[in-house]
Amino acid sequence: MDFAARDADPLVASLVAADDSASASWTEEELCRGLGRVLSAQDASRDARRESGVSGILDDYSPDQLLDAVTDAAVQAAFQTVTAAEPESSDGTWRVLLALARITPHPAAQVAIKAVADLRGRVASVANGSIDSAPTGTALWCRDVYGTRFAVIAPFAAVGGPDRWYLWDIDACGNDALTVGAGYFPDAEQALAAWRAAAGPVATSGCRLEPVSDPYLAARLLPGPADFFHPGGESEPQYAEFHRCRRLAQELRRSDFLDGSTAATTGAAVLAQPVDKDAWISEFAAWRAKFRPGHNVVPDDFPVEEEDEAPPTEDDVYQELAGSWLSTEFPEFAHACSPHRIALLAANVRDFYTSDFALLVLRLVPDLAAWLTERSELPAEASGRTLAYAESTAIPDADLGYRAHSALTPVHE
Repeated sequence: MDFAARDADPLVASLVAADDSASASWTEEELCRGLGRVLSAQDASRDARRESGVSGILDDYSPDQLLDAVTDAAVQAAFQTVTAAEPESSDGTWRVLLALARITPHPAAQVAIKAVADLRGRVASVANGSIDSAPTGTALWCRDVYGTRFAVIAPFAAVGGPDRWYLWDIDACGNDALTVGAGYFPDAEQALAAWRAAAGPVATSGCRLEPVSDPYLAARLLPGPADFFHPGGESEPQYAEFHRCRRLAQELRRSDFLDGSTAATTGAAVLAQPVDKDAWISEFAAWRAKFRPGHNVVPDDFPVEEEDEAPPTEDDVYQELAGSWLSTEFPEFAHACSPHRIALLAANVRDFYTSDFALLVLRLVPDLAAWLTERSELPAEASGRTLAYAESTAIPDADLGYRAHSALTPVHE
């Protein structure tokens, strides 16, 4: 049984059955919301099965498999109307197909786009409607005071109305940049206000929108194509924008509107350089030697499992801390520090290492936070929050709180 088709068919039928007052914009929004509801319900059902002890995921499908099934159902419904006695009464099928052509990421979008082209070539009464998802103006962005939370905003043409601004709320505190919030807003200022409300007043103090100054970084921050093993833990609103945020990101990357810097005219694209791990460690160790003189990284009584086993060296601990902190994908964030990033680091260290060695690494975290907040001249209130949180991570079995539960959680700093 095709479980994706089982859930796709009712969604398409409900959209097709909408009355004549339904607009193309309404259909697109309701399609996204419907996808979010179905995917969120699947997660809830899987969690319930797990809690009840029922195993097996053979009936699970990915967000892309659901979208493929919705597209197949919409294309079939649209072509069936070609032989209907009154094809002009089937505007609902056209609206769904046009919406799919606008929100589906490439290359899968070509199925809906080709179907629209074929139908327009065969049936004069196919409703008009744009399937263009290209941006219409220069993208803007801003970055929080910690340096790892971004708002990227760009205008796109709406069907039958004024341009709308699309927001990507991107959190790069983990190993990957994740879009934790997304959606359309009437203008850039309302999109910025929504982002500031989500990220928190301390994190976004003084943040202003400006043209994208580093298009190479922005292009990597924007979401890319997903596969079956998507991050997991998405909320219903995140699932609702799962596909559209990726399609619009593709359109923005391929346009001339992502680059608001002078690089476009000078040809001088500035690429991020890999972090020199040894230099990073040396700078931190030197700062720590001055900040905590005589404070050994490895205590003399560190327990070892075997009698002849040597305890870890100071360099071992620094190397593991740097390996967990530094990102090969985003070397720009080597010195960016937020409570959320500290939480994800601590959770990763606890999960990956034995408890004794993990505690060695975590004992360095308060000093790491102190060094980085000082180095980046973080504002006092933001610095205080980071340092306070970092102190708690070095306590054995301390509850790391909601910040460490999911990288996709929109964290209010």
